[in-house]
Parts: sequence; structure tokens; C-alpha cells
Amino acid sequence: MSVPQLPNPSGVRASGSTAGIGIGSLKPAAGFECSGEKILQDAILERIQRTGASFTPEAVARLLAYDLNSVSCQILELWQQLLNMLSFGYREIASMLRTQWEERIIDQWSVSIVREKMSPNLAEPENKAIGEAHNAASENLRRTVKPRVPELASIEDTSLLPPIEQRPVLFDQRCGGLGTDLTASAPHPSLWEPRVPSAPKQYRGVHLFVLCHGFQGNSFDMRLMKNNIALLYPDAIFLCSQSNEDNTEGDFEEMGIRLAQEVANFICDWCPGSALGRLSFIAHSIGGLIVRSAIPHLQDFKDKMFTILTFSSPHAGYFMKNISLFHLGLKVLQSWRGSQCLTQLSMADAEDPRQTMIYKLSQTPGFEYFQNVVLVSCPSDSYGPFDSARVQIGSMLGMHTAQEAYAEIVQNLWKNVKPERVFRFDVNFHIPENNLDTFIGRAAHIQFLECQPVMRMIIHNFSFLFR
Repeated sequence: MSVPQLPNPSGVRASGSTAGIGIGSLKPAAGFECSGEKILQDAILERIQRTGASFTPEAVARLLAYDLNSVSCQILELWQQLLNMLSFGYREIASMLRTQWEERIIDQWSVSIVREKMSPNLAEPENKAIGEAHNAASENLRRTVKPRVPELASIEDTSLLPPIEQRPVLFDQRCGGLGTDLTASAPHPSLWEPRVPSAPKQYRGVHLFVLCHGFQGNSFDMRLMKNNIALLYPDAIFLCSQSNEDNTEGDFEEMGIRLAQEVANFICDWCPGSALGRLSFIAHSIGGLIVRSAIPHLQDFKDKMFTILTFSSPHAGYFMKNISLFHLGLKVLQSWRGSQCLTQLSMADAEDPRQTMIYKLSQTPGFEYFQNVVLVSCPSDSYGPFDSARVQIGSMLGMHTAQEAYAEIVQNLWKNVKPERVFRFDVNFHIPENNLDTFIGRAAHIQFLECQPVMRMIIHNFSFLFR
């Protein structure tokens, strides 16, 4: 089918010298200028002359229409090939997109994480007033740090990333985890494993997470933490403990036995034999002590134990010399309700502090079975004393009624633990309200159950703890 000839607008047939004038008037669009402008003009003129046609505006238009049609056909063919490829490689493409998203989220959260090197002497930190230093540093960080702009344009749910001034600030303290100062014989996985959560796991079987609530709590207290982990690790299985929901004021030994039996029964039902790959515990408040009380009764699974993560758990008990509104209320509650749990926490269950439950529990095996020991604390939390939650001999030692026994408890807990496996996360929350909960130190304690930004920060940026 022949292309209809359009009339020459000028009424003059271009030839000879007029051809040079016409082709010379073709200029690249703004922004597309290049040194090959003369080459492009000669190529167009040569193609027109090869067809035997004279140089006219209609001839140039037909040539451009032909080229545009050819390019559009090629693009359509490439699009069809891409659709066919997607039907065969959709898993790889989805994995690539997810990895890119995880990298962006990690970069976004990392601006609110401060990494520090911790002394190998886990019992006695070099800076005994580290809590006050972190409070000052976190306020300065919120004022000065700017959020990172993603390199690629993307659509993100901004509710997942609150403004910098409202985010919690996390101080990551570890021994030798900041560089290459660890011995090459046994580097911690955090130094060589991929940082994205979707990276392939290095073991067979499923990862079981046991989540344990705190004082007067229930299994629903840990649902937000469980849901956030499940989003990034859909192959993991979870046990939100219910065995102590009605008994959190009882004896720790009995609560530990109930939890151990619940865990053993769950493993028998859902991942028997070699189906269990890793076993991790996540606990809030006194749930950390319940977990430690259960560990001696789970010796059959000690080779599978991977991460123990405790949020503000008073591992070394309470400091009863501290005359605060919280501690006065604790004494009243202990006397009024006759709570055995609170009596044991305050080391008032025996005249000799070395015969108390807290001291005896420090002598039982526990932390040394785990590849990762993560202690999360907050200086503003009075329900989980800062030094007790970090298991250290710090500035609060003078508030304890039995200082020598307390120091021995801390030493016992770290006796057989490798320092490179220990992580201390000190969290500073942005709590603008000034109410009773803030005054007695309860607001920060509850934030560990309700503040999803700190959960996502830990789960995304420390994926080696959960993989």
C-alpha cells in the first residue's frame, strides 16, 4: 500500500542546494545535543536518496513515521517477552524487590541506632552512668539527624516510619561487634551473615519463638512482637505462653516448670524430632526470669537454643533502698497481696541473701546455652531497674540492700558466657506526656509492649537474631 503524497507546503520541489539547506535545518531537541549532529543529518539524507525520492518534508515525515512504527513494534515485542519471563521467574523477581525494600527500611531505621563498643568485662561497665549519657545523646540526635532519602523513588507507608523527633533511639552495645577485632577463629554471625531478613537460613528445620509475658499479663501482651516477627519470617512458628497467665504472683520455680512443660508439649506436637531447627525466647518484664527458671528443665533442647531476648527484665532483682513512689507501692502490694513473686524479686524470701531465689537462680545454667543474649533496657523504666535489666554492677549498686550478694549474682550470670554473644540495647523513648505512669516509671515499661517502631527497628536491623 503506497503512502499518499502530501502537497509541498512551499510549492517548490527541493533539490540540489536546497537539499543542503533543508537537512541543515534539522536540529536535535533541547537537552539531546551531541557532537554527531552532522552525522545524523547525513544519515537521514542518505536514506532518503537510497529510496530514489527527492528530499521533501513529506519524505522526512514518512521516514520518521517508519522509524517510530519500527521502534513501537520492538517495544511491544520486548514487553511480551518480559511478560513471558515474569510467568517463569516471578519468585526471583519478588525476592529481588523484597530485598531492595528491606535494604531501604534498614537504612531508614539505622539513623536512630547508635553503635557503641562494650567492655569484655560484662559485669562492670567502664561508664557506670551510661544511662544518663544515653539520655543526653538521644535528645541531641533527634535534633540534629535528618532522615535518609531513598535512592529509588518508591511508595512507602509513612506511618511505619514516624518522624525522627518521635522515634525511639536505640544504643547498640556489643563486645567487638563494630569491626574486625574479633578473633578470626569464631566470628559472630552478625559480622558475616547478610543483613536483610529474607536472606537464606544456614540450618534445617523451623525456628520456634517462645514469647513470655510479664507480671499479671497474658499471651496477648506479646502479640505485636509476634506479628512483626511473623511478617518478616513467615516460616517461623510461635508459642505465646499461656501456662502462667493466672499464676504470675507465685513461685518462680513453679512458673518455670509450667513454662518448660508447655514448651516441651508444643515441640512434641508441632516440630518433633529433627523438625526443630532453632529455639528462641522473647520475654517482657519478669517473663525473663520465668524463662531462665524454665531453661534447666529444657536440657533436651539446649543444642537448639539460639536467642534469648528480654525487655526490661529485672534479672538481678529490685533495689529496695530506692525510696520512690514505685518502690513504696511495691512494698504495699507485696504486703497486701502476699505476692511470692514480688517477695522473691526484692530478695526478701530469706534472711541470708545467698539463700534467696534470685541468688540461687543465678547459679543455674541459662545464658551460656544461647548464641545470642540480648538485654533491652531503658533508664526511665522503674519497673525494670536499669542495672538489673542490663545485668551489671553500675551506679545503682548503692541502692541495693545486699551489695555483695548483688555483685555475686551479676558475676554468676556471666560466668560461662562468651562476651561476643552479648548485646545490650539501651532504648530512649519519646514520651511527651507527663502523667502518673511517666512519674512512677511505668510508661517506659509498657512502651516495650506497645511501641512498634522499636520492635521493627530491632527485627529489621538485627535480623541475625531472628533468622
